[in-house]
Amino acid sequence: MDRPVRVIVKITARPDTASAMRDVVLALAQDSREEDGCARYDVLQKHGRASRFVLVEDWASNAHLDAHNLTPHVHEAVMKAAPLAAAPLDVGRYTLLL
Repeated sequence: MDRPVRVIVKITARPDTASAMRDVVLALAQDSREEDGCARYDVLQKHGRASRFVLVEDWASNAHLDAHNLTPHVHEAVMKAAPLAAAPLDVGRYTLLL
């Protein structure tokens, strides 16, 4: 049986594009929360560094996450975010141990 998976995505926008990046990640979160298998999708913005974001996602399984990554709204968000980013996305999949 496939275990739940947590995803942590760290995003750094260029300082002049932080507001636009915020709009992109909030729209992505709203659409993603409606997907089958999405248990949690939080968007965090760092205090004092408005250009830093962290997405915390909990998915019922790797299969659900893989399906999520193929959705049009993920593709659209990645395309919109790419020119706003100051650095490549830092994406990690994690398994909860406790």
